[in-house]
Amino acid sequence: MGVLPAFRLHRPTTLAQALELVNDDRMPYAGGTELLLAMKEGLLRPTHLVDLKGIGSLRDVRESGSGVSIGALVTHTQAADHPIVVDRLAGLAAVLNRVGNPRVRATGTLAGNLCFAEPRSDVAAALIALGGEVEIASAEGRRAMAVEDFVIGPYTTALEQGELVTGILVPVQPDLRFAYLKHQTTERPTLGVAAAANSHCSLVVGAVGFAPQVFRSPSPSDLDPSAIADRVEVVPDLTGSEEYKRHLVEVYVRRAVAALGGRR
Repeated sequence: MGVLPAFRLHRPTTLAQALELVNDDRMPYAGGTELLLAMKEGLLRPTHLVDLKGIGSLRDVRESGSGVSIGALVTHTQAADHPIVVDRLAGLAAVLNRVGNPRVRATGTLAGNLCFAEPRSDVAAALIALGGEVEIASAEGRRAMAVEDFVIGPYTTALEQGELVTGILVPVQPDLRFAYLKHQTTERPTLGVAAAANSHCSLVVGAVGFAPQVFRSPSPSDLDPSAIADRVEVVPDLTGSEEYKRHLVEVYVRRAVAALGGRR
């Protein structure tokens, strides 16, 4: 692993200042757990970095309407330990407590995880199943977008030039059943399956392909693990062959369905 390339560092203290700075060559970051590794490997070479950690307004966790808003600077550990998240989104808190390692959880942010769009992300799969949205700001205004639409490919999001993710909004559904299961032998999962059910069922298969893949049905019992394993996009790599990963998908989808009360 190499050393960091030369760059100029900017430290805005307000969101307005940050929005004036960011562009294709001025890359924003919060925890930097993924960005700095990519820079050391020579995969990214921004000449300017915009450090967002001085923007206090992005550190809040609060109830917002019928959901919970998690600011862009909130780390995995902070979110997992926050009383609002523990009380209202216990399933998400459990997922965040198992992300990466203690250093990543203490430094990395949920928003940064989504913006980096690493294909083997626990956070993206869980938030898609829970119906999460990203809150986005630019000099022109604000907009919201479903996490499912935001992560569009490996290391690729729908974020446009001059935009920043300011937070993540996760709806609270008191009758929701949620499960997240993963198979992991290295620091990143080989497979992650997130499933949520109330009036309908959403199941997300993550880590085996280039992006999380979503399957929906009226109820958990209507999901067919064998059919999902056949249909899911799989990328063979050092963690397993295509055949092995399809087998894992079928096994873990079956377990997720059972965890939600289905009969598979």
